[in-house]
Amino acid sequence: MIIMAFGVESLDFYTGGQLFHTDVVGCMDENNLNYDPNATINDGDRCGGCVEGYTRLGDPAFTCQEVRGKYIDCKTGEIYWRLKNEFKHRPSLSTYYAKEGYWGGSAYEVKTRTLGNDGTPWLKNKNDPKAENQVMWKDKNREIRDKCGSIDEIPVLPQDVPNFLGLPVSTPAEALAPQQIPANVAAQNTSTTLNTTNPNNTTTINTMSGGVEPVAQPPATTNWPLLIGVGIAGYLLSSQL
Repeated sequence: MIIMAFGVESLDFYTGGQLFHTDVVGCMDENNLNYDPNATINDGDRCGGCVEGYTRLGDPAFTCQEVRGKYIDCKTGEIYWRLKNEFKHRPSLSTYYAKEGYWGGSAYEVKTRTLGNDGTPWLKNKNDPKAENQVMWKDKNREIRDKCGSIDEIPVLPQDVPNFLGLPVSTPAEALAPQQIPANVAAQNTSTTLNTTNPNNTTTINTMSGGVEPVAQPPATTNWPLLIGVGIAGYLLSSQL
């Protein structure tokens, strides 16, 4: 029997005449602050910022990658983060820079070693030469070299690396004003535990989440028109007695 809970299909097993199965949906990226060692089903949307010295994009398929240095455009101040290793992944189709494969249902893989401070992945190659939503690092590298005379990799300390870059607002990336390094993202408990037991032909699903701040309530205000109206009505009533 297959049950659907919170958009996750969980397969139930019978053991000794009793139905029992537990799945934990959470972030399975070991370099992520939201990493759950108990998770059995990965959900990239539950991953947040990375541990010190690592960064990632907002694409759920983009896992935390170690950063070894950075480049700075001498004219615009734009920052580009150099990954230690080339990262190859298959972006989610909902991600703006994804190019759907000819087979349908998933995107072509992309490779990158440089991430813009604004969240732009600067790719090694485009999946399609005409893809305007994909940009190549060799083009940006040549542009910076031409106008600055050279482009040098600057060493960085792990604590200086932003642990989450998100995704850019524009596609492709537009020239930005001198940039500040994004603030780091704190860890949150984003896992969900799906417990399924059925000793008496019943099903129980328990969920657990944390790290959610209470919504601030607006300050109380005095309804002066109502109070004045009540006072006048009381005065008129007492004068008639």
